Amino acid sequence: MMQACNLPKLARKEGPILYKNQVDISEKKESRLFTSDLDGYIKQRPNKSLLGISRFGLRFYKLGSRIPNTWLGRQFQSKLGEAPVILDTSLIEASVKGMRSFLRTEGYYYPKISYEVTGKIHKQKVKYIIQTGSAYHVYRIEQHIADKDLDSLARANTEFSHIRLGNRATFENMLKEKNRVSELLRNNGYFSFNKDLVKFDVDTNMGDFHSMIGTNISNPEDFKRYHKYYIRNVLIDIEPDKKDSTKLDKDSLILPFFTYKPNGFPLNPEILNRVILLEKNQLFKTENSNVTFNRLNELQIFRAVNMLATPVNENTDTPTVNYLIKLQPSKKYDYTIEPQAITSDQSNLVTGSSGRNYGFASQITLADRNIFHNAEILQVTYRISVEAQRGASIPKNPFFNSFESNLSASLIIPKLLFLPSIDRRWTSSTNRSLVSASTIWEKNVNWIRNVYAVGFTWQKNKAFFNQYFAPVEISYIKTSFSSKELEAQSLNDPYLQSVFSNNLVTASKYGFVYNNQADVRKKNYTYFKWDVLELAGSLIDLTYRVFKIAPSDSGYNTFLGVQYFQYAKTFADYRYNKYLDENNRIATRASLGIALPFGNSPNYVPFDKRFFIGGANSIRAFLPRSIGPGSYDTTGNLDRSGDIRIETSIEYRFNILNHFIEGALFTDVGNIWRIKDDGRRDAVFNFNTFYKQLAVGTGVGVRLNLDFLILRLDAAFPIFDPRRSEGNHYVFREYRDVGLLWTNTIFNFGVGYPF
Repeated sequence: MMQACNLPKLARKEGPILYKNQVDISEKKESRLFTSDLDGYIKQRPNKSLLGISRFGLRFYKLGSRIPNTWLGRQFQSKLGEAPVILDTSLIEASVKGMRSFLRTEGYYYPKISYEVTGKIHKQKVKYIIQTGSAYHVYRIEQHIADKDLDSLARANTEFSHIRLGNRATFENMLKEKNRVSELLRNNGYFSFNKDLVKFDVDTNMGDFHSMIGTNISNPEDFKRYHKYYIRNVLIDIEPDKKDSTKLDKDSLILPFFTYKPNGFPLNPEILNRVILLEKNQLFKTENSNVTFNRLNELQIFRAVNMLATPVNENTDTPTVNYLIKLQPSKKYDYTIEPQAITSDQSNLVTGSSGRNYGFASQITLADRNIFHNAEILQVTYRISVEAQRGASIPKNPFFNSFESNLSASLIIPKLLFLPSIDRRWTSSTNRSLVSASTIWEKNVNWIRNVYAVGFTWQKNKAFFNQYFAPVEISYIKTSFSSKELEAQSLNDPYLQSVFSNNLVTASKYGFVYNNQADVRKKNYTYFKWDVLELAGSLIDLTYRVFKIAPSDSGYNTFLGVQYFQYAKTFADYRYNKYLDENNRIATRASLGIALPFGNSPNYVPFDKRFFIGGANSIRAFLPRSIGPGSYDTTGNLDRSGDIRIETSIEYRFNILNHFIEGALFTDVGNIWRIKDDGRRDAVFNFNTFYKQLAVGTGVGVRLNLDFLILRLDAAFPIFDPRRSEGNHYVFREYRDVGLLWTNTIFNFGVGYPF
């Protein structure tokens, strides 16, 4: 194929082919700040390459041109191929013009930009040579507002201005200031004001790269003044799909703050009174309109929310606004059925097998919206799954030998239940209470387990920042052996005893999630989830101490005949996705978790609350639950759980074919450790040695991006294996033997990105 696609010959026929663009900024500081931004103004991009080496799309195109009137030729050219990018100097000039305009918006008013073209005819390189010069900084700020009331309001809020003395005179800051001033005035009753009425004067003739920025707001035409608007009326009109003609427009309610026309839709007006921040005779505030719109949508019982604000008497000294809010309800009853192909390692916790299990599942979710006429949503989910659990000691028949049945229900209440005063104060957020209950039955070759859980959670949600507090979560786990060999082994194994003992967990926890991926203004995005504190057993333990209840014969306190756990746990997961260009990104992740047992369960936290590592979404060069704790390793060791987890990953993601096939290069680092010494050598976390026990793996991956689903295959191999004896940790030294490299390579199949 390489010989068939003679690129120099193609270039001599079609014209010089663009191979590479380069932005070279002479100033170091500016180079660090603006190289990626200036690259975005380049109008012409070279043909895509694989790892910057092979322009495979161009080669397929050329190969297809040799057989143009065949099906295969058309596929090569239109599906796999990419037409050559012929160098166009007019686009280079347009790129230079765009770069110059961008630098001007950043305060660099007189940059010097040139370019040079080098390279062979089929590998033309365009180098943009940029000298930004010195930036203009704000030396003086002036404000010219004709209306004295607006002037006083603006001057009283200058501390929040985006234009500050000493800062660069950037267009971005002026745009932010436009929006800030407009929002300030519209949040103080000035309904007719908009950001286009804010103008700026920029004077760069002060010398020494100093500038003056003046903010100007003129009065309306005919020397009129701006007037404050008040809300005259608020009408809420619900438009159900099936209107009851006997109730249409006949069940209207005139309430203190708004008029309500339910048209037969059974929604308690108190719910609307709580989420709508618009009231008769209230000063107009655009913030209240925006929050009202968001809160109505987040009730999740309306498929459409339309708000119309109409000015009344706007040419008088007492203008007002009428609000019409039209609400179209969603379907009351809804259901979803999800067939699933699944992969997990949950059934392998005690078998010594570290391979993954594969199987099928089906899930059905039923929803009843507005079930009690207070905008509550009841969701009931049933899931059933079968998996093929494999291992050296596991019979091959039947093929599917692991089963799970899961029934759960949740009731979403659109307020902070039991906290009415706080609910009323937190007007800028969406507040919810969640009541949940679930039961799980699980059977595999090792055990039969039943889990019963109930919980109550308060949620406070904003645009990118969501918080939760669960004052109570109670779970009871009952486990029995289905393997007689394992049952006999557990008699002398504290780890197995901790796994299979019945346990009771009563916990409270608080955490939050920050995720700005939905912010379309940002090319880079951050995800940070921190389960700040999960505290279990303390309330029961305090009760026992107050009432001086004696422990059981085992030496531990029990509740309803079962030993309850006490532990404190925290876990943080940080992810950052860096945009390089439309075909390349770098994704990073760092996570840290600690679980500390104490009190009534001093040695172990519950099994489901421990940390594990390895597998498709963790350190991919090691099988699930195959490493740790620390550098401890003994053949047949079943306990691969820990109380401390440290993990970090970096992944370079690149486009291979039209964003349908993507590739990745990655490195994963991490391990788990025990907090308390259980007799195993090198299993306990130690600040002086932990960094020497971090497992390191690297590899490559390919992803199939179906838009609605991403299928992933990663091949990874160990670089540093802490399980090995001293002096043999560095595995990569052995990879001169290609056969050994292949043997050590782990293939991970997954759905979605690993992070």
